[in-house]
Amino acid sequence: MPIALTELNRAEILQYLGWRGSEIPPDVEAQLGSCIDETLSLAAPRAVWRVFPRGGLPDRLLSGKDVNALLTESSRFVLLAATIGGALENAIRRAQVRDMTRALMLDCCGSVAVEAVCDNAVEEIKSSLGAPFLTDRFSPGYGDLPLSVQPRFLDTLDAARRIGLHLTPTGIMTPRKSVTAILGIANTPQPRRFRGCAYCSMFETCTFRKAGKTCGKS
Repeated sequence: MPIALTELNRAEILQYLGWRGSEIPPDVEAQLGSCIDETLSLAAPRAVWRVFPRGGLPDRLLSGKDVNALLTESSRFVLLAATIGGALENAIRRAQVRDMTRALMLDCCGSVAVEAVCDNAVEEIKSSLGAPFLTDRFSPGYGDLPLSVQPRFLDTLDAARRIGLHLTPTGIMTPRKSVTAILGIANTPQPRRFRGCAYCSMFETCTFRKAGKTCGKS
């Protein structure tokens, strides 16, 4: 289903860019605003999810201690897949030929955009289920939940047909700015059980991690 995406968190984009509190030059500010506008115009935010009871899927899809710890207080869980589509990736590739700074800005805008789509999808899930308490999002590749579950994950959601989300032969999601996750549905507020880069949905593409840094949010 389509998901609303009307704005991007500028502070988060600057954080991905590695900006640390110094004044932003007017030309950089203008370029950032242009990249935000382009991202919002190109994004085609969509998400799909399904709800299952515990034990309602083969154990191998929920393999590992970490995801089962996440679902300790949940009798049901949600499989979620979200994407902003592939148009922004094409714009990034074009920018890489002539303006690497703009390409980097667009890439960071895309990362913030797909996280915002996930957040908005979670709110839709809460509303549709009447379930105010959900766990953290937990994705294949986090902790001891292997990436090898990703094909079955997407097949279970029929993600290729419903939101155009595919896997390459090497297991990379396309469009690249996409996220899959498991969330537990609980009757009480849930703590954050997992912190750190290894549990972040941006782990594979994070510019902080590639530079040996951390955003400090996870």
